[in-house]
Amino acid sequence: MTESPVVTEGRLQIWRVLQAIVALFVFGLLVFGVQELLNPFVLFLILLIVLIPFRRAPGYVLLVSVAAILTMYWLLATTGFLLAPFVLGFGLAYVLDPLVDALVERRVARSLAIVLLALPVVGAGVAAVLFGIPALVGQIDELVQAAPELVALVGDWLSGIRGFVVGIPGVGEDVVPDLANLDPEEIVAFLQERREQLASGTWRGVLGLGRGLGSAATVAGYVFLTPILTFYLLRDYDGILARLRGLLPRSREVGVVEFAREYDVLLSRYLRGQLTVALIIGVLTGTLLLVVQFPYAFLLGALAGVMGLIPFLGLVLSIIPAVIIALVSGNVLWSLAKVAFVYGLVQILDSGIISPRVVGDSVGLHPVWIVLALSVGGFFFGFVGLLISVPAAVGVKLVMVRGLERYRSSELYESPQG
Repeated sequence: MTESPVVTEGRLQIWRVLQAIVALFVFGLLVFGVQELLNPFVLFLILLIVLIPFRRAPGYVLLVSVAAILTMYWLLATTGFLLAPFVLGFGLAYVLDPLVDALVERRVARSLAIVLLALPVVGAGVAAVLFGIPALVGQIDELVQAAPELVALVGDWLSGIRGFVVGIPGVGEDVVPDLANLDPEEIVAFLQERREQLASGTWRGVLGLGRGLGSAATVAGYVFLTPILTFYLLRDYDGILARLRGLLPRSREVGVVEFAREYDVLLSRYLRGQLTVALIIGVLTGTLLLVVQFPYAFLLGALAGVMGLIPFLGLVLSIIPAVIIALVSGNVLWSLAKVAFVYGLVQILDSGIISPRVVGDSVGLHPVWIVLALSVGGFFFGFVGLLISVPAAVGVKLVMVRGLERYRSSELYESPQG
């Protein structure tokens, strides 16, 4: 008696399920046996291979995208110090490429144009690493050494304010803590114990040191590898973009290229504009503070340059430490006058001349969005996170804008209530 086709097909399905279970079990044993050699990148490749039969199934793209994001997160978190010179080199190539193209149009050989433009930029960066950062660390150390006097002055100043505040109707002793309980010696001892950590932390924060490499090797990588990468990326920049475009699916090429153009406009407005503004503000602030003989001029200038990466709010935020230093200085009124003169002059020059000429009316990114991007990128990925945070923020913003446009043109948004 022959079995019906339905029964035969049912047994085949059961047999296939058993085969799949056995295969998964054996695969699990294999993975367990080589677990010491596995990392998220290898697992991602294995996942891609395993999912080949299901590449047309619903949810395939979502699963692979999530796995790719997690793998990229692991890659940046564990090897960011190795990737930083490459990211920095590509960033320099992106910023300098329009200038190189302009020289090429004037019949200057591309390699010569790259050397003429890249060498001063890279040289300035190398000089900042080798000479600027030690000076910055020195001023931090000087600030720590001056802590006893500064803490005592802060205590006297706050005690005076406390007496004034308590005298306000409705404000009692319990509202304002007893500032006299602050022990300057304990604060100074805490800072003195961490002087070396502050100095080395500055180096790590700027260079992304750590995770298996000594400072000498890392500095050598930045000093020597970054210029070489920048040169070759600039030389082949247009060819690299053309090859990447050639890899795009023909059905998606127009949309991807349009998105890339919008992205380039927004990102270049920030990188080629706001970075220049930040550099000018930092140098100008530090120089003017040095001229008026304000303490910690180099440190405050560097801070103003970093804060200058935040449009409109950067200079305002950078003035806070200067005001604090002025309040604890010997001559408070004269020091505050110096701060007001320097930062007021820089603000006038920035809003009236520097930003309008270099950046334009807007960089297209809200200051809060930039602060969030820099904070998250720096917290999770260190220096390389700072490098990629703004480009990533630009991409996220464009995706959100396009998603919002699609939502507003959808039936869900336009459908009447009820």
